[in-house]
Amino acid sequence: MEQARAEEKRLRRGLGIPEDAERVLVFSESSHWDPDWLYTADEYFERFVRKNLDLAIEELQREPRRVYSVECVFFLRMYWDRCPGKRESIRGLANKGQLRLTSTGVTTADTLIPATESILRDLLIGQEWLRTHGIDPEPSLAYFADSFGCTPALPSILRAAGFDRTALTRIDGMYFPGCDIELPSRFPKPGSSADLLLNRERSLDFFWRDSAGAEVLCHWNAYTYGQGDMLAFAGLTRIYLAKLAIPLRLPFHISRRIAKYVKQLGPFCRTPYMLCPIGFDFVEPIPDLLSLLDGYNREYYPETGVWTVNAGIDDYLSLVETHRHGLPVIELDPNPYWTGFYTSRPSLKQRAGTLVHDLLLCEKLSFLPENKESRQTVAADLSDAWWKAAVSNHHDFVTGTSPDKVAEGEQIPWLDEAIASARAVRRSLSPNPTRPEPVDMTSTPKMWDRRAGVVQIRTKDYSVEMDENTGGCISSLRFPDTAKPLADRMSNDLASYRDSGGLWRMGYEFAGGRWNETDSAGRQTVPMRVIERGSGVEIESKVKLKGRRFLRTIRFDRETPVIYGRIEGKAAEGHSVIVRINTGIFAEEITMDTPGGVVVRPPAKIYETTFWPLHRFAYLHDEKSDIGIAVFLPMPGAVHYRPDGRIELMAVRNATRETAFGCIKLPANPAAGHERDNIVFEYALLFTRRGSWRYNGLQRLASGLFPGPLSDEGDRTGREKAGSVITTDNPDVEIIAIKPASRGRGMIVRLSALVIPRLPIRVSARYFDVTGAFLCDSRERDLRPLEVKNGGVQVNMEGTITTIRLMPS
Repeated sequence: MEQARAEEKRLRRGLGIPEDAERVLVFSESSHWDPDWLYTADEYFERFVRKNLDLAIEELQREPRRVYSVECVFFLRMYWDRCPGKRESIRGLANKGQLRLTSTGVTTADTLIPATESILRDLLIGQEWLRTHGIDPEPSLAYFADSFGCTPALPSILRAAGFDRTALTRIDGMYFPGCDIELPSRFPKPGSSADLLLNRERSLDFFWRDSAGAEVLCHWNAYTYGQGDMLAFAGLTRIYLAKLAIPLRLPFHISRRIAKYVKQLGPFCRTPYMLCPIGFDFVEPIPDLLSLLDGYNREYYPETGVWTVNAGIDDYLSLVETHRHGLPVIELDPNPYWTGFYTSRPSLKQRAGTLVHDLLLCEKLSFLPENKESRQTVAADLSDAWWKAAVSNHHDFVTGTSPDKVAEGEQIPWLDEAIASARAVRRSLSPNPTRPEPVDMTSTPKMWDRRAGVVQIRTKDYSVEMDENTGGCISSLRFPDTAKPLADRMSNDLASYRDSGGLWRMGYEFAGGRWNETDSAGRQTVPMRVIERGSGVEIESKVKLKGRRFLRTIRFDRETPVIYGRIEGKAAEGHSVIVRINTGIFAEEITMDTPGGVVVRPPAKIYETTFWPLHRFAYLHDEKSDIGIAVFLPMPGAVHYRPDGRIELMAVRNATRETAFGCIKLPANPAAGHERDNIVFEYALLFTRRGSWRYNGLQRLASGLFPGPLSDEGDRTGREKAGSVITTDNPDVEIIAIKPASRGRGMIVRLSALVIPRLPIRVSARYFDVTGAFLCDSRERDLRPLEVKNGGVQVNMEGTITTIRLMPS
């Protein structure tokens, strides 16, 4: 306690806060510069960023006490490249602590869709750009000002990268101006994260602890990330989309604004400190901010007892941390904030996922003995593609929430160019593919039959009936030795919904929205074609929904209990198409993996229909019967489960723009988008007889299922060879990255497990001897040496993600 008081006094002295100030309002001014949302990156830079950063540098140079924060590296790098005369100013102000970084990310990433390694690499690439250009600070804060919800395992990701504090804005159930036509009094939504923090904990500051035990200090901007933008202005907003403000710097106006902020924040602060963020999208720095705050402190502090100061969010959290004993510890799942973006623009999402997959494979392949000569050039050959992969993490890029002109004119071309570059490197590194031996099925009993439009399939794992008269759907699926159906009532149905949502949301999420079924395969007679292929059979059917044709395929195999499905087509405009599976499994919760770990969720939260972000797998377990079902996807998507056993997978969306009551366009979501291409949606199902997701090895299964039997993409030989470079003795630990070190010597190996292993993990190299090893964070900063014994390394995983540096002979 005494140490905390001493630290608080030291921090106050550094910020000029009087020791007797009982309440302190911290104004933290930062940028929010989306790389490519409504405009392209070049357009944003020339219209806003150059001028904003010029003004920020001018203000910081004029007033040495002032602090201004840049949220990510993307535009800082562009400014550095295009304004070489300002480089020394940037470097000097950053190293003095006036120009802050609120993260080391290339962007402010979405953390629900990208893979864990993609998020970690984003933070590394930005840090390395700063370091190699003489910008020394290495922030411990990662700020997610505008991401649309976050993975509930974000603490594990941040701790793995060496961050111990964060701040965020958009969480489920909160009110955000312009997003709804409901009154603010209808928020926070009951049962939401916003309800938890405002009404139950009554705190905007808390320690966020995830299911693996990782913990970070967190602040929530309950009144948006631009709460203080109008401090010295009259009007409505300074945001560039609708700039309706004029300067008003009179002391009485400043005092009224501050009184308003204190009234909003005060009831939810358990410490003497309140944070008022300044920095909506592309707003300019407030001119001469410190003189306004100094004037308020001179004239009004003796009366109000509120001291005002300009500082960084990191400063604010350092002050709050000295009162950590008074802060709640919360296991937070800040979702579902919005759910439509989980599956908007699937062709763009597929490209982003493919790019990262290819880049990681190239790095692993470079460590094969036959690639020794080219290994030194791989990092340089892939650097531009990795930069584009990091940019694609942005919360308006991989989410699919940019308009057509940006998505089709900039984002997709960027990804296509990067994929071509990565694949050229991959071809130079890949071993010659080996074709699998053909399966001789001549002496194998036939596994299917057809009678009166009903196809009957029997494997060692399932007995199945599919009926042409009910849309070519599954009418019965059960274990061969039981009578109780695992799935029935037109399972594997395709249904089209009228969806008045758009790129961000689905129609059920907002007042006046539409989400109602308009067509389904189950209402039609659909002929089925049976194809014997390899060790299984594929049942193919063509379905027409709202005038659009879909090719639907499902595969049953003799060798595996995994059932593979595939849908190909394009939804009608303003519609979404789901795959519906009616099961006999009744579960009270859904277990699913998420970037950084695993999460257990209720079937519904806030909305009666709740689509959750599905990363790789979701598992439903009926505790009464001990039977379960796992759903797998090769790329992130969305899943809805109803307590009556129905599972719905979002297959294809073509919703264009959020519209309430058929005509009201929601102003905070102005972008519209259209899906131009036919989409291939793959999924897999596995019914289990007993046990949890861990008992059934779902993490291991998910990492190896795709590309599945229905997919012709991917080089299995290359992936198998890459998987032999570094191995562990624990099958539940994935090696998600093997790369040349960006910082320091040697090679970097990243380990990931959804649940932290209790025993040490042995890491071994196949093609070289290990002469030294270090535990480090994902920004490649060494933490401590590890013992090398018998050519391998023993590692105690302290979190779900562990990074080690190996020194090969």
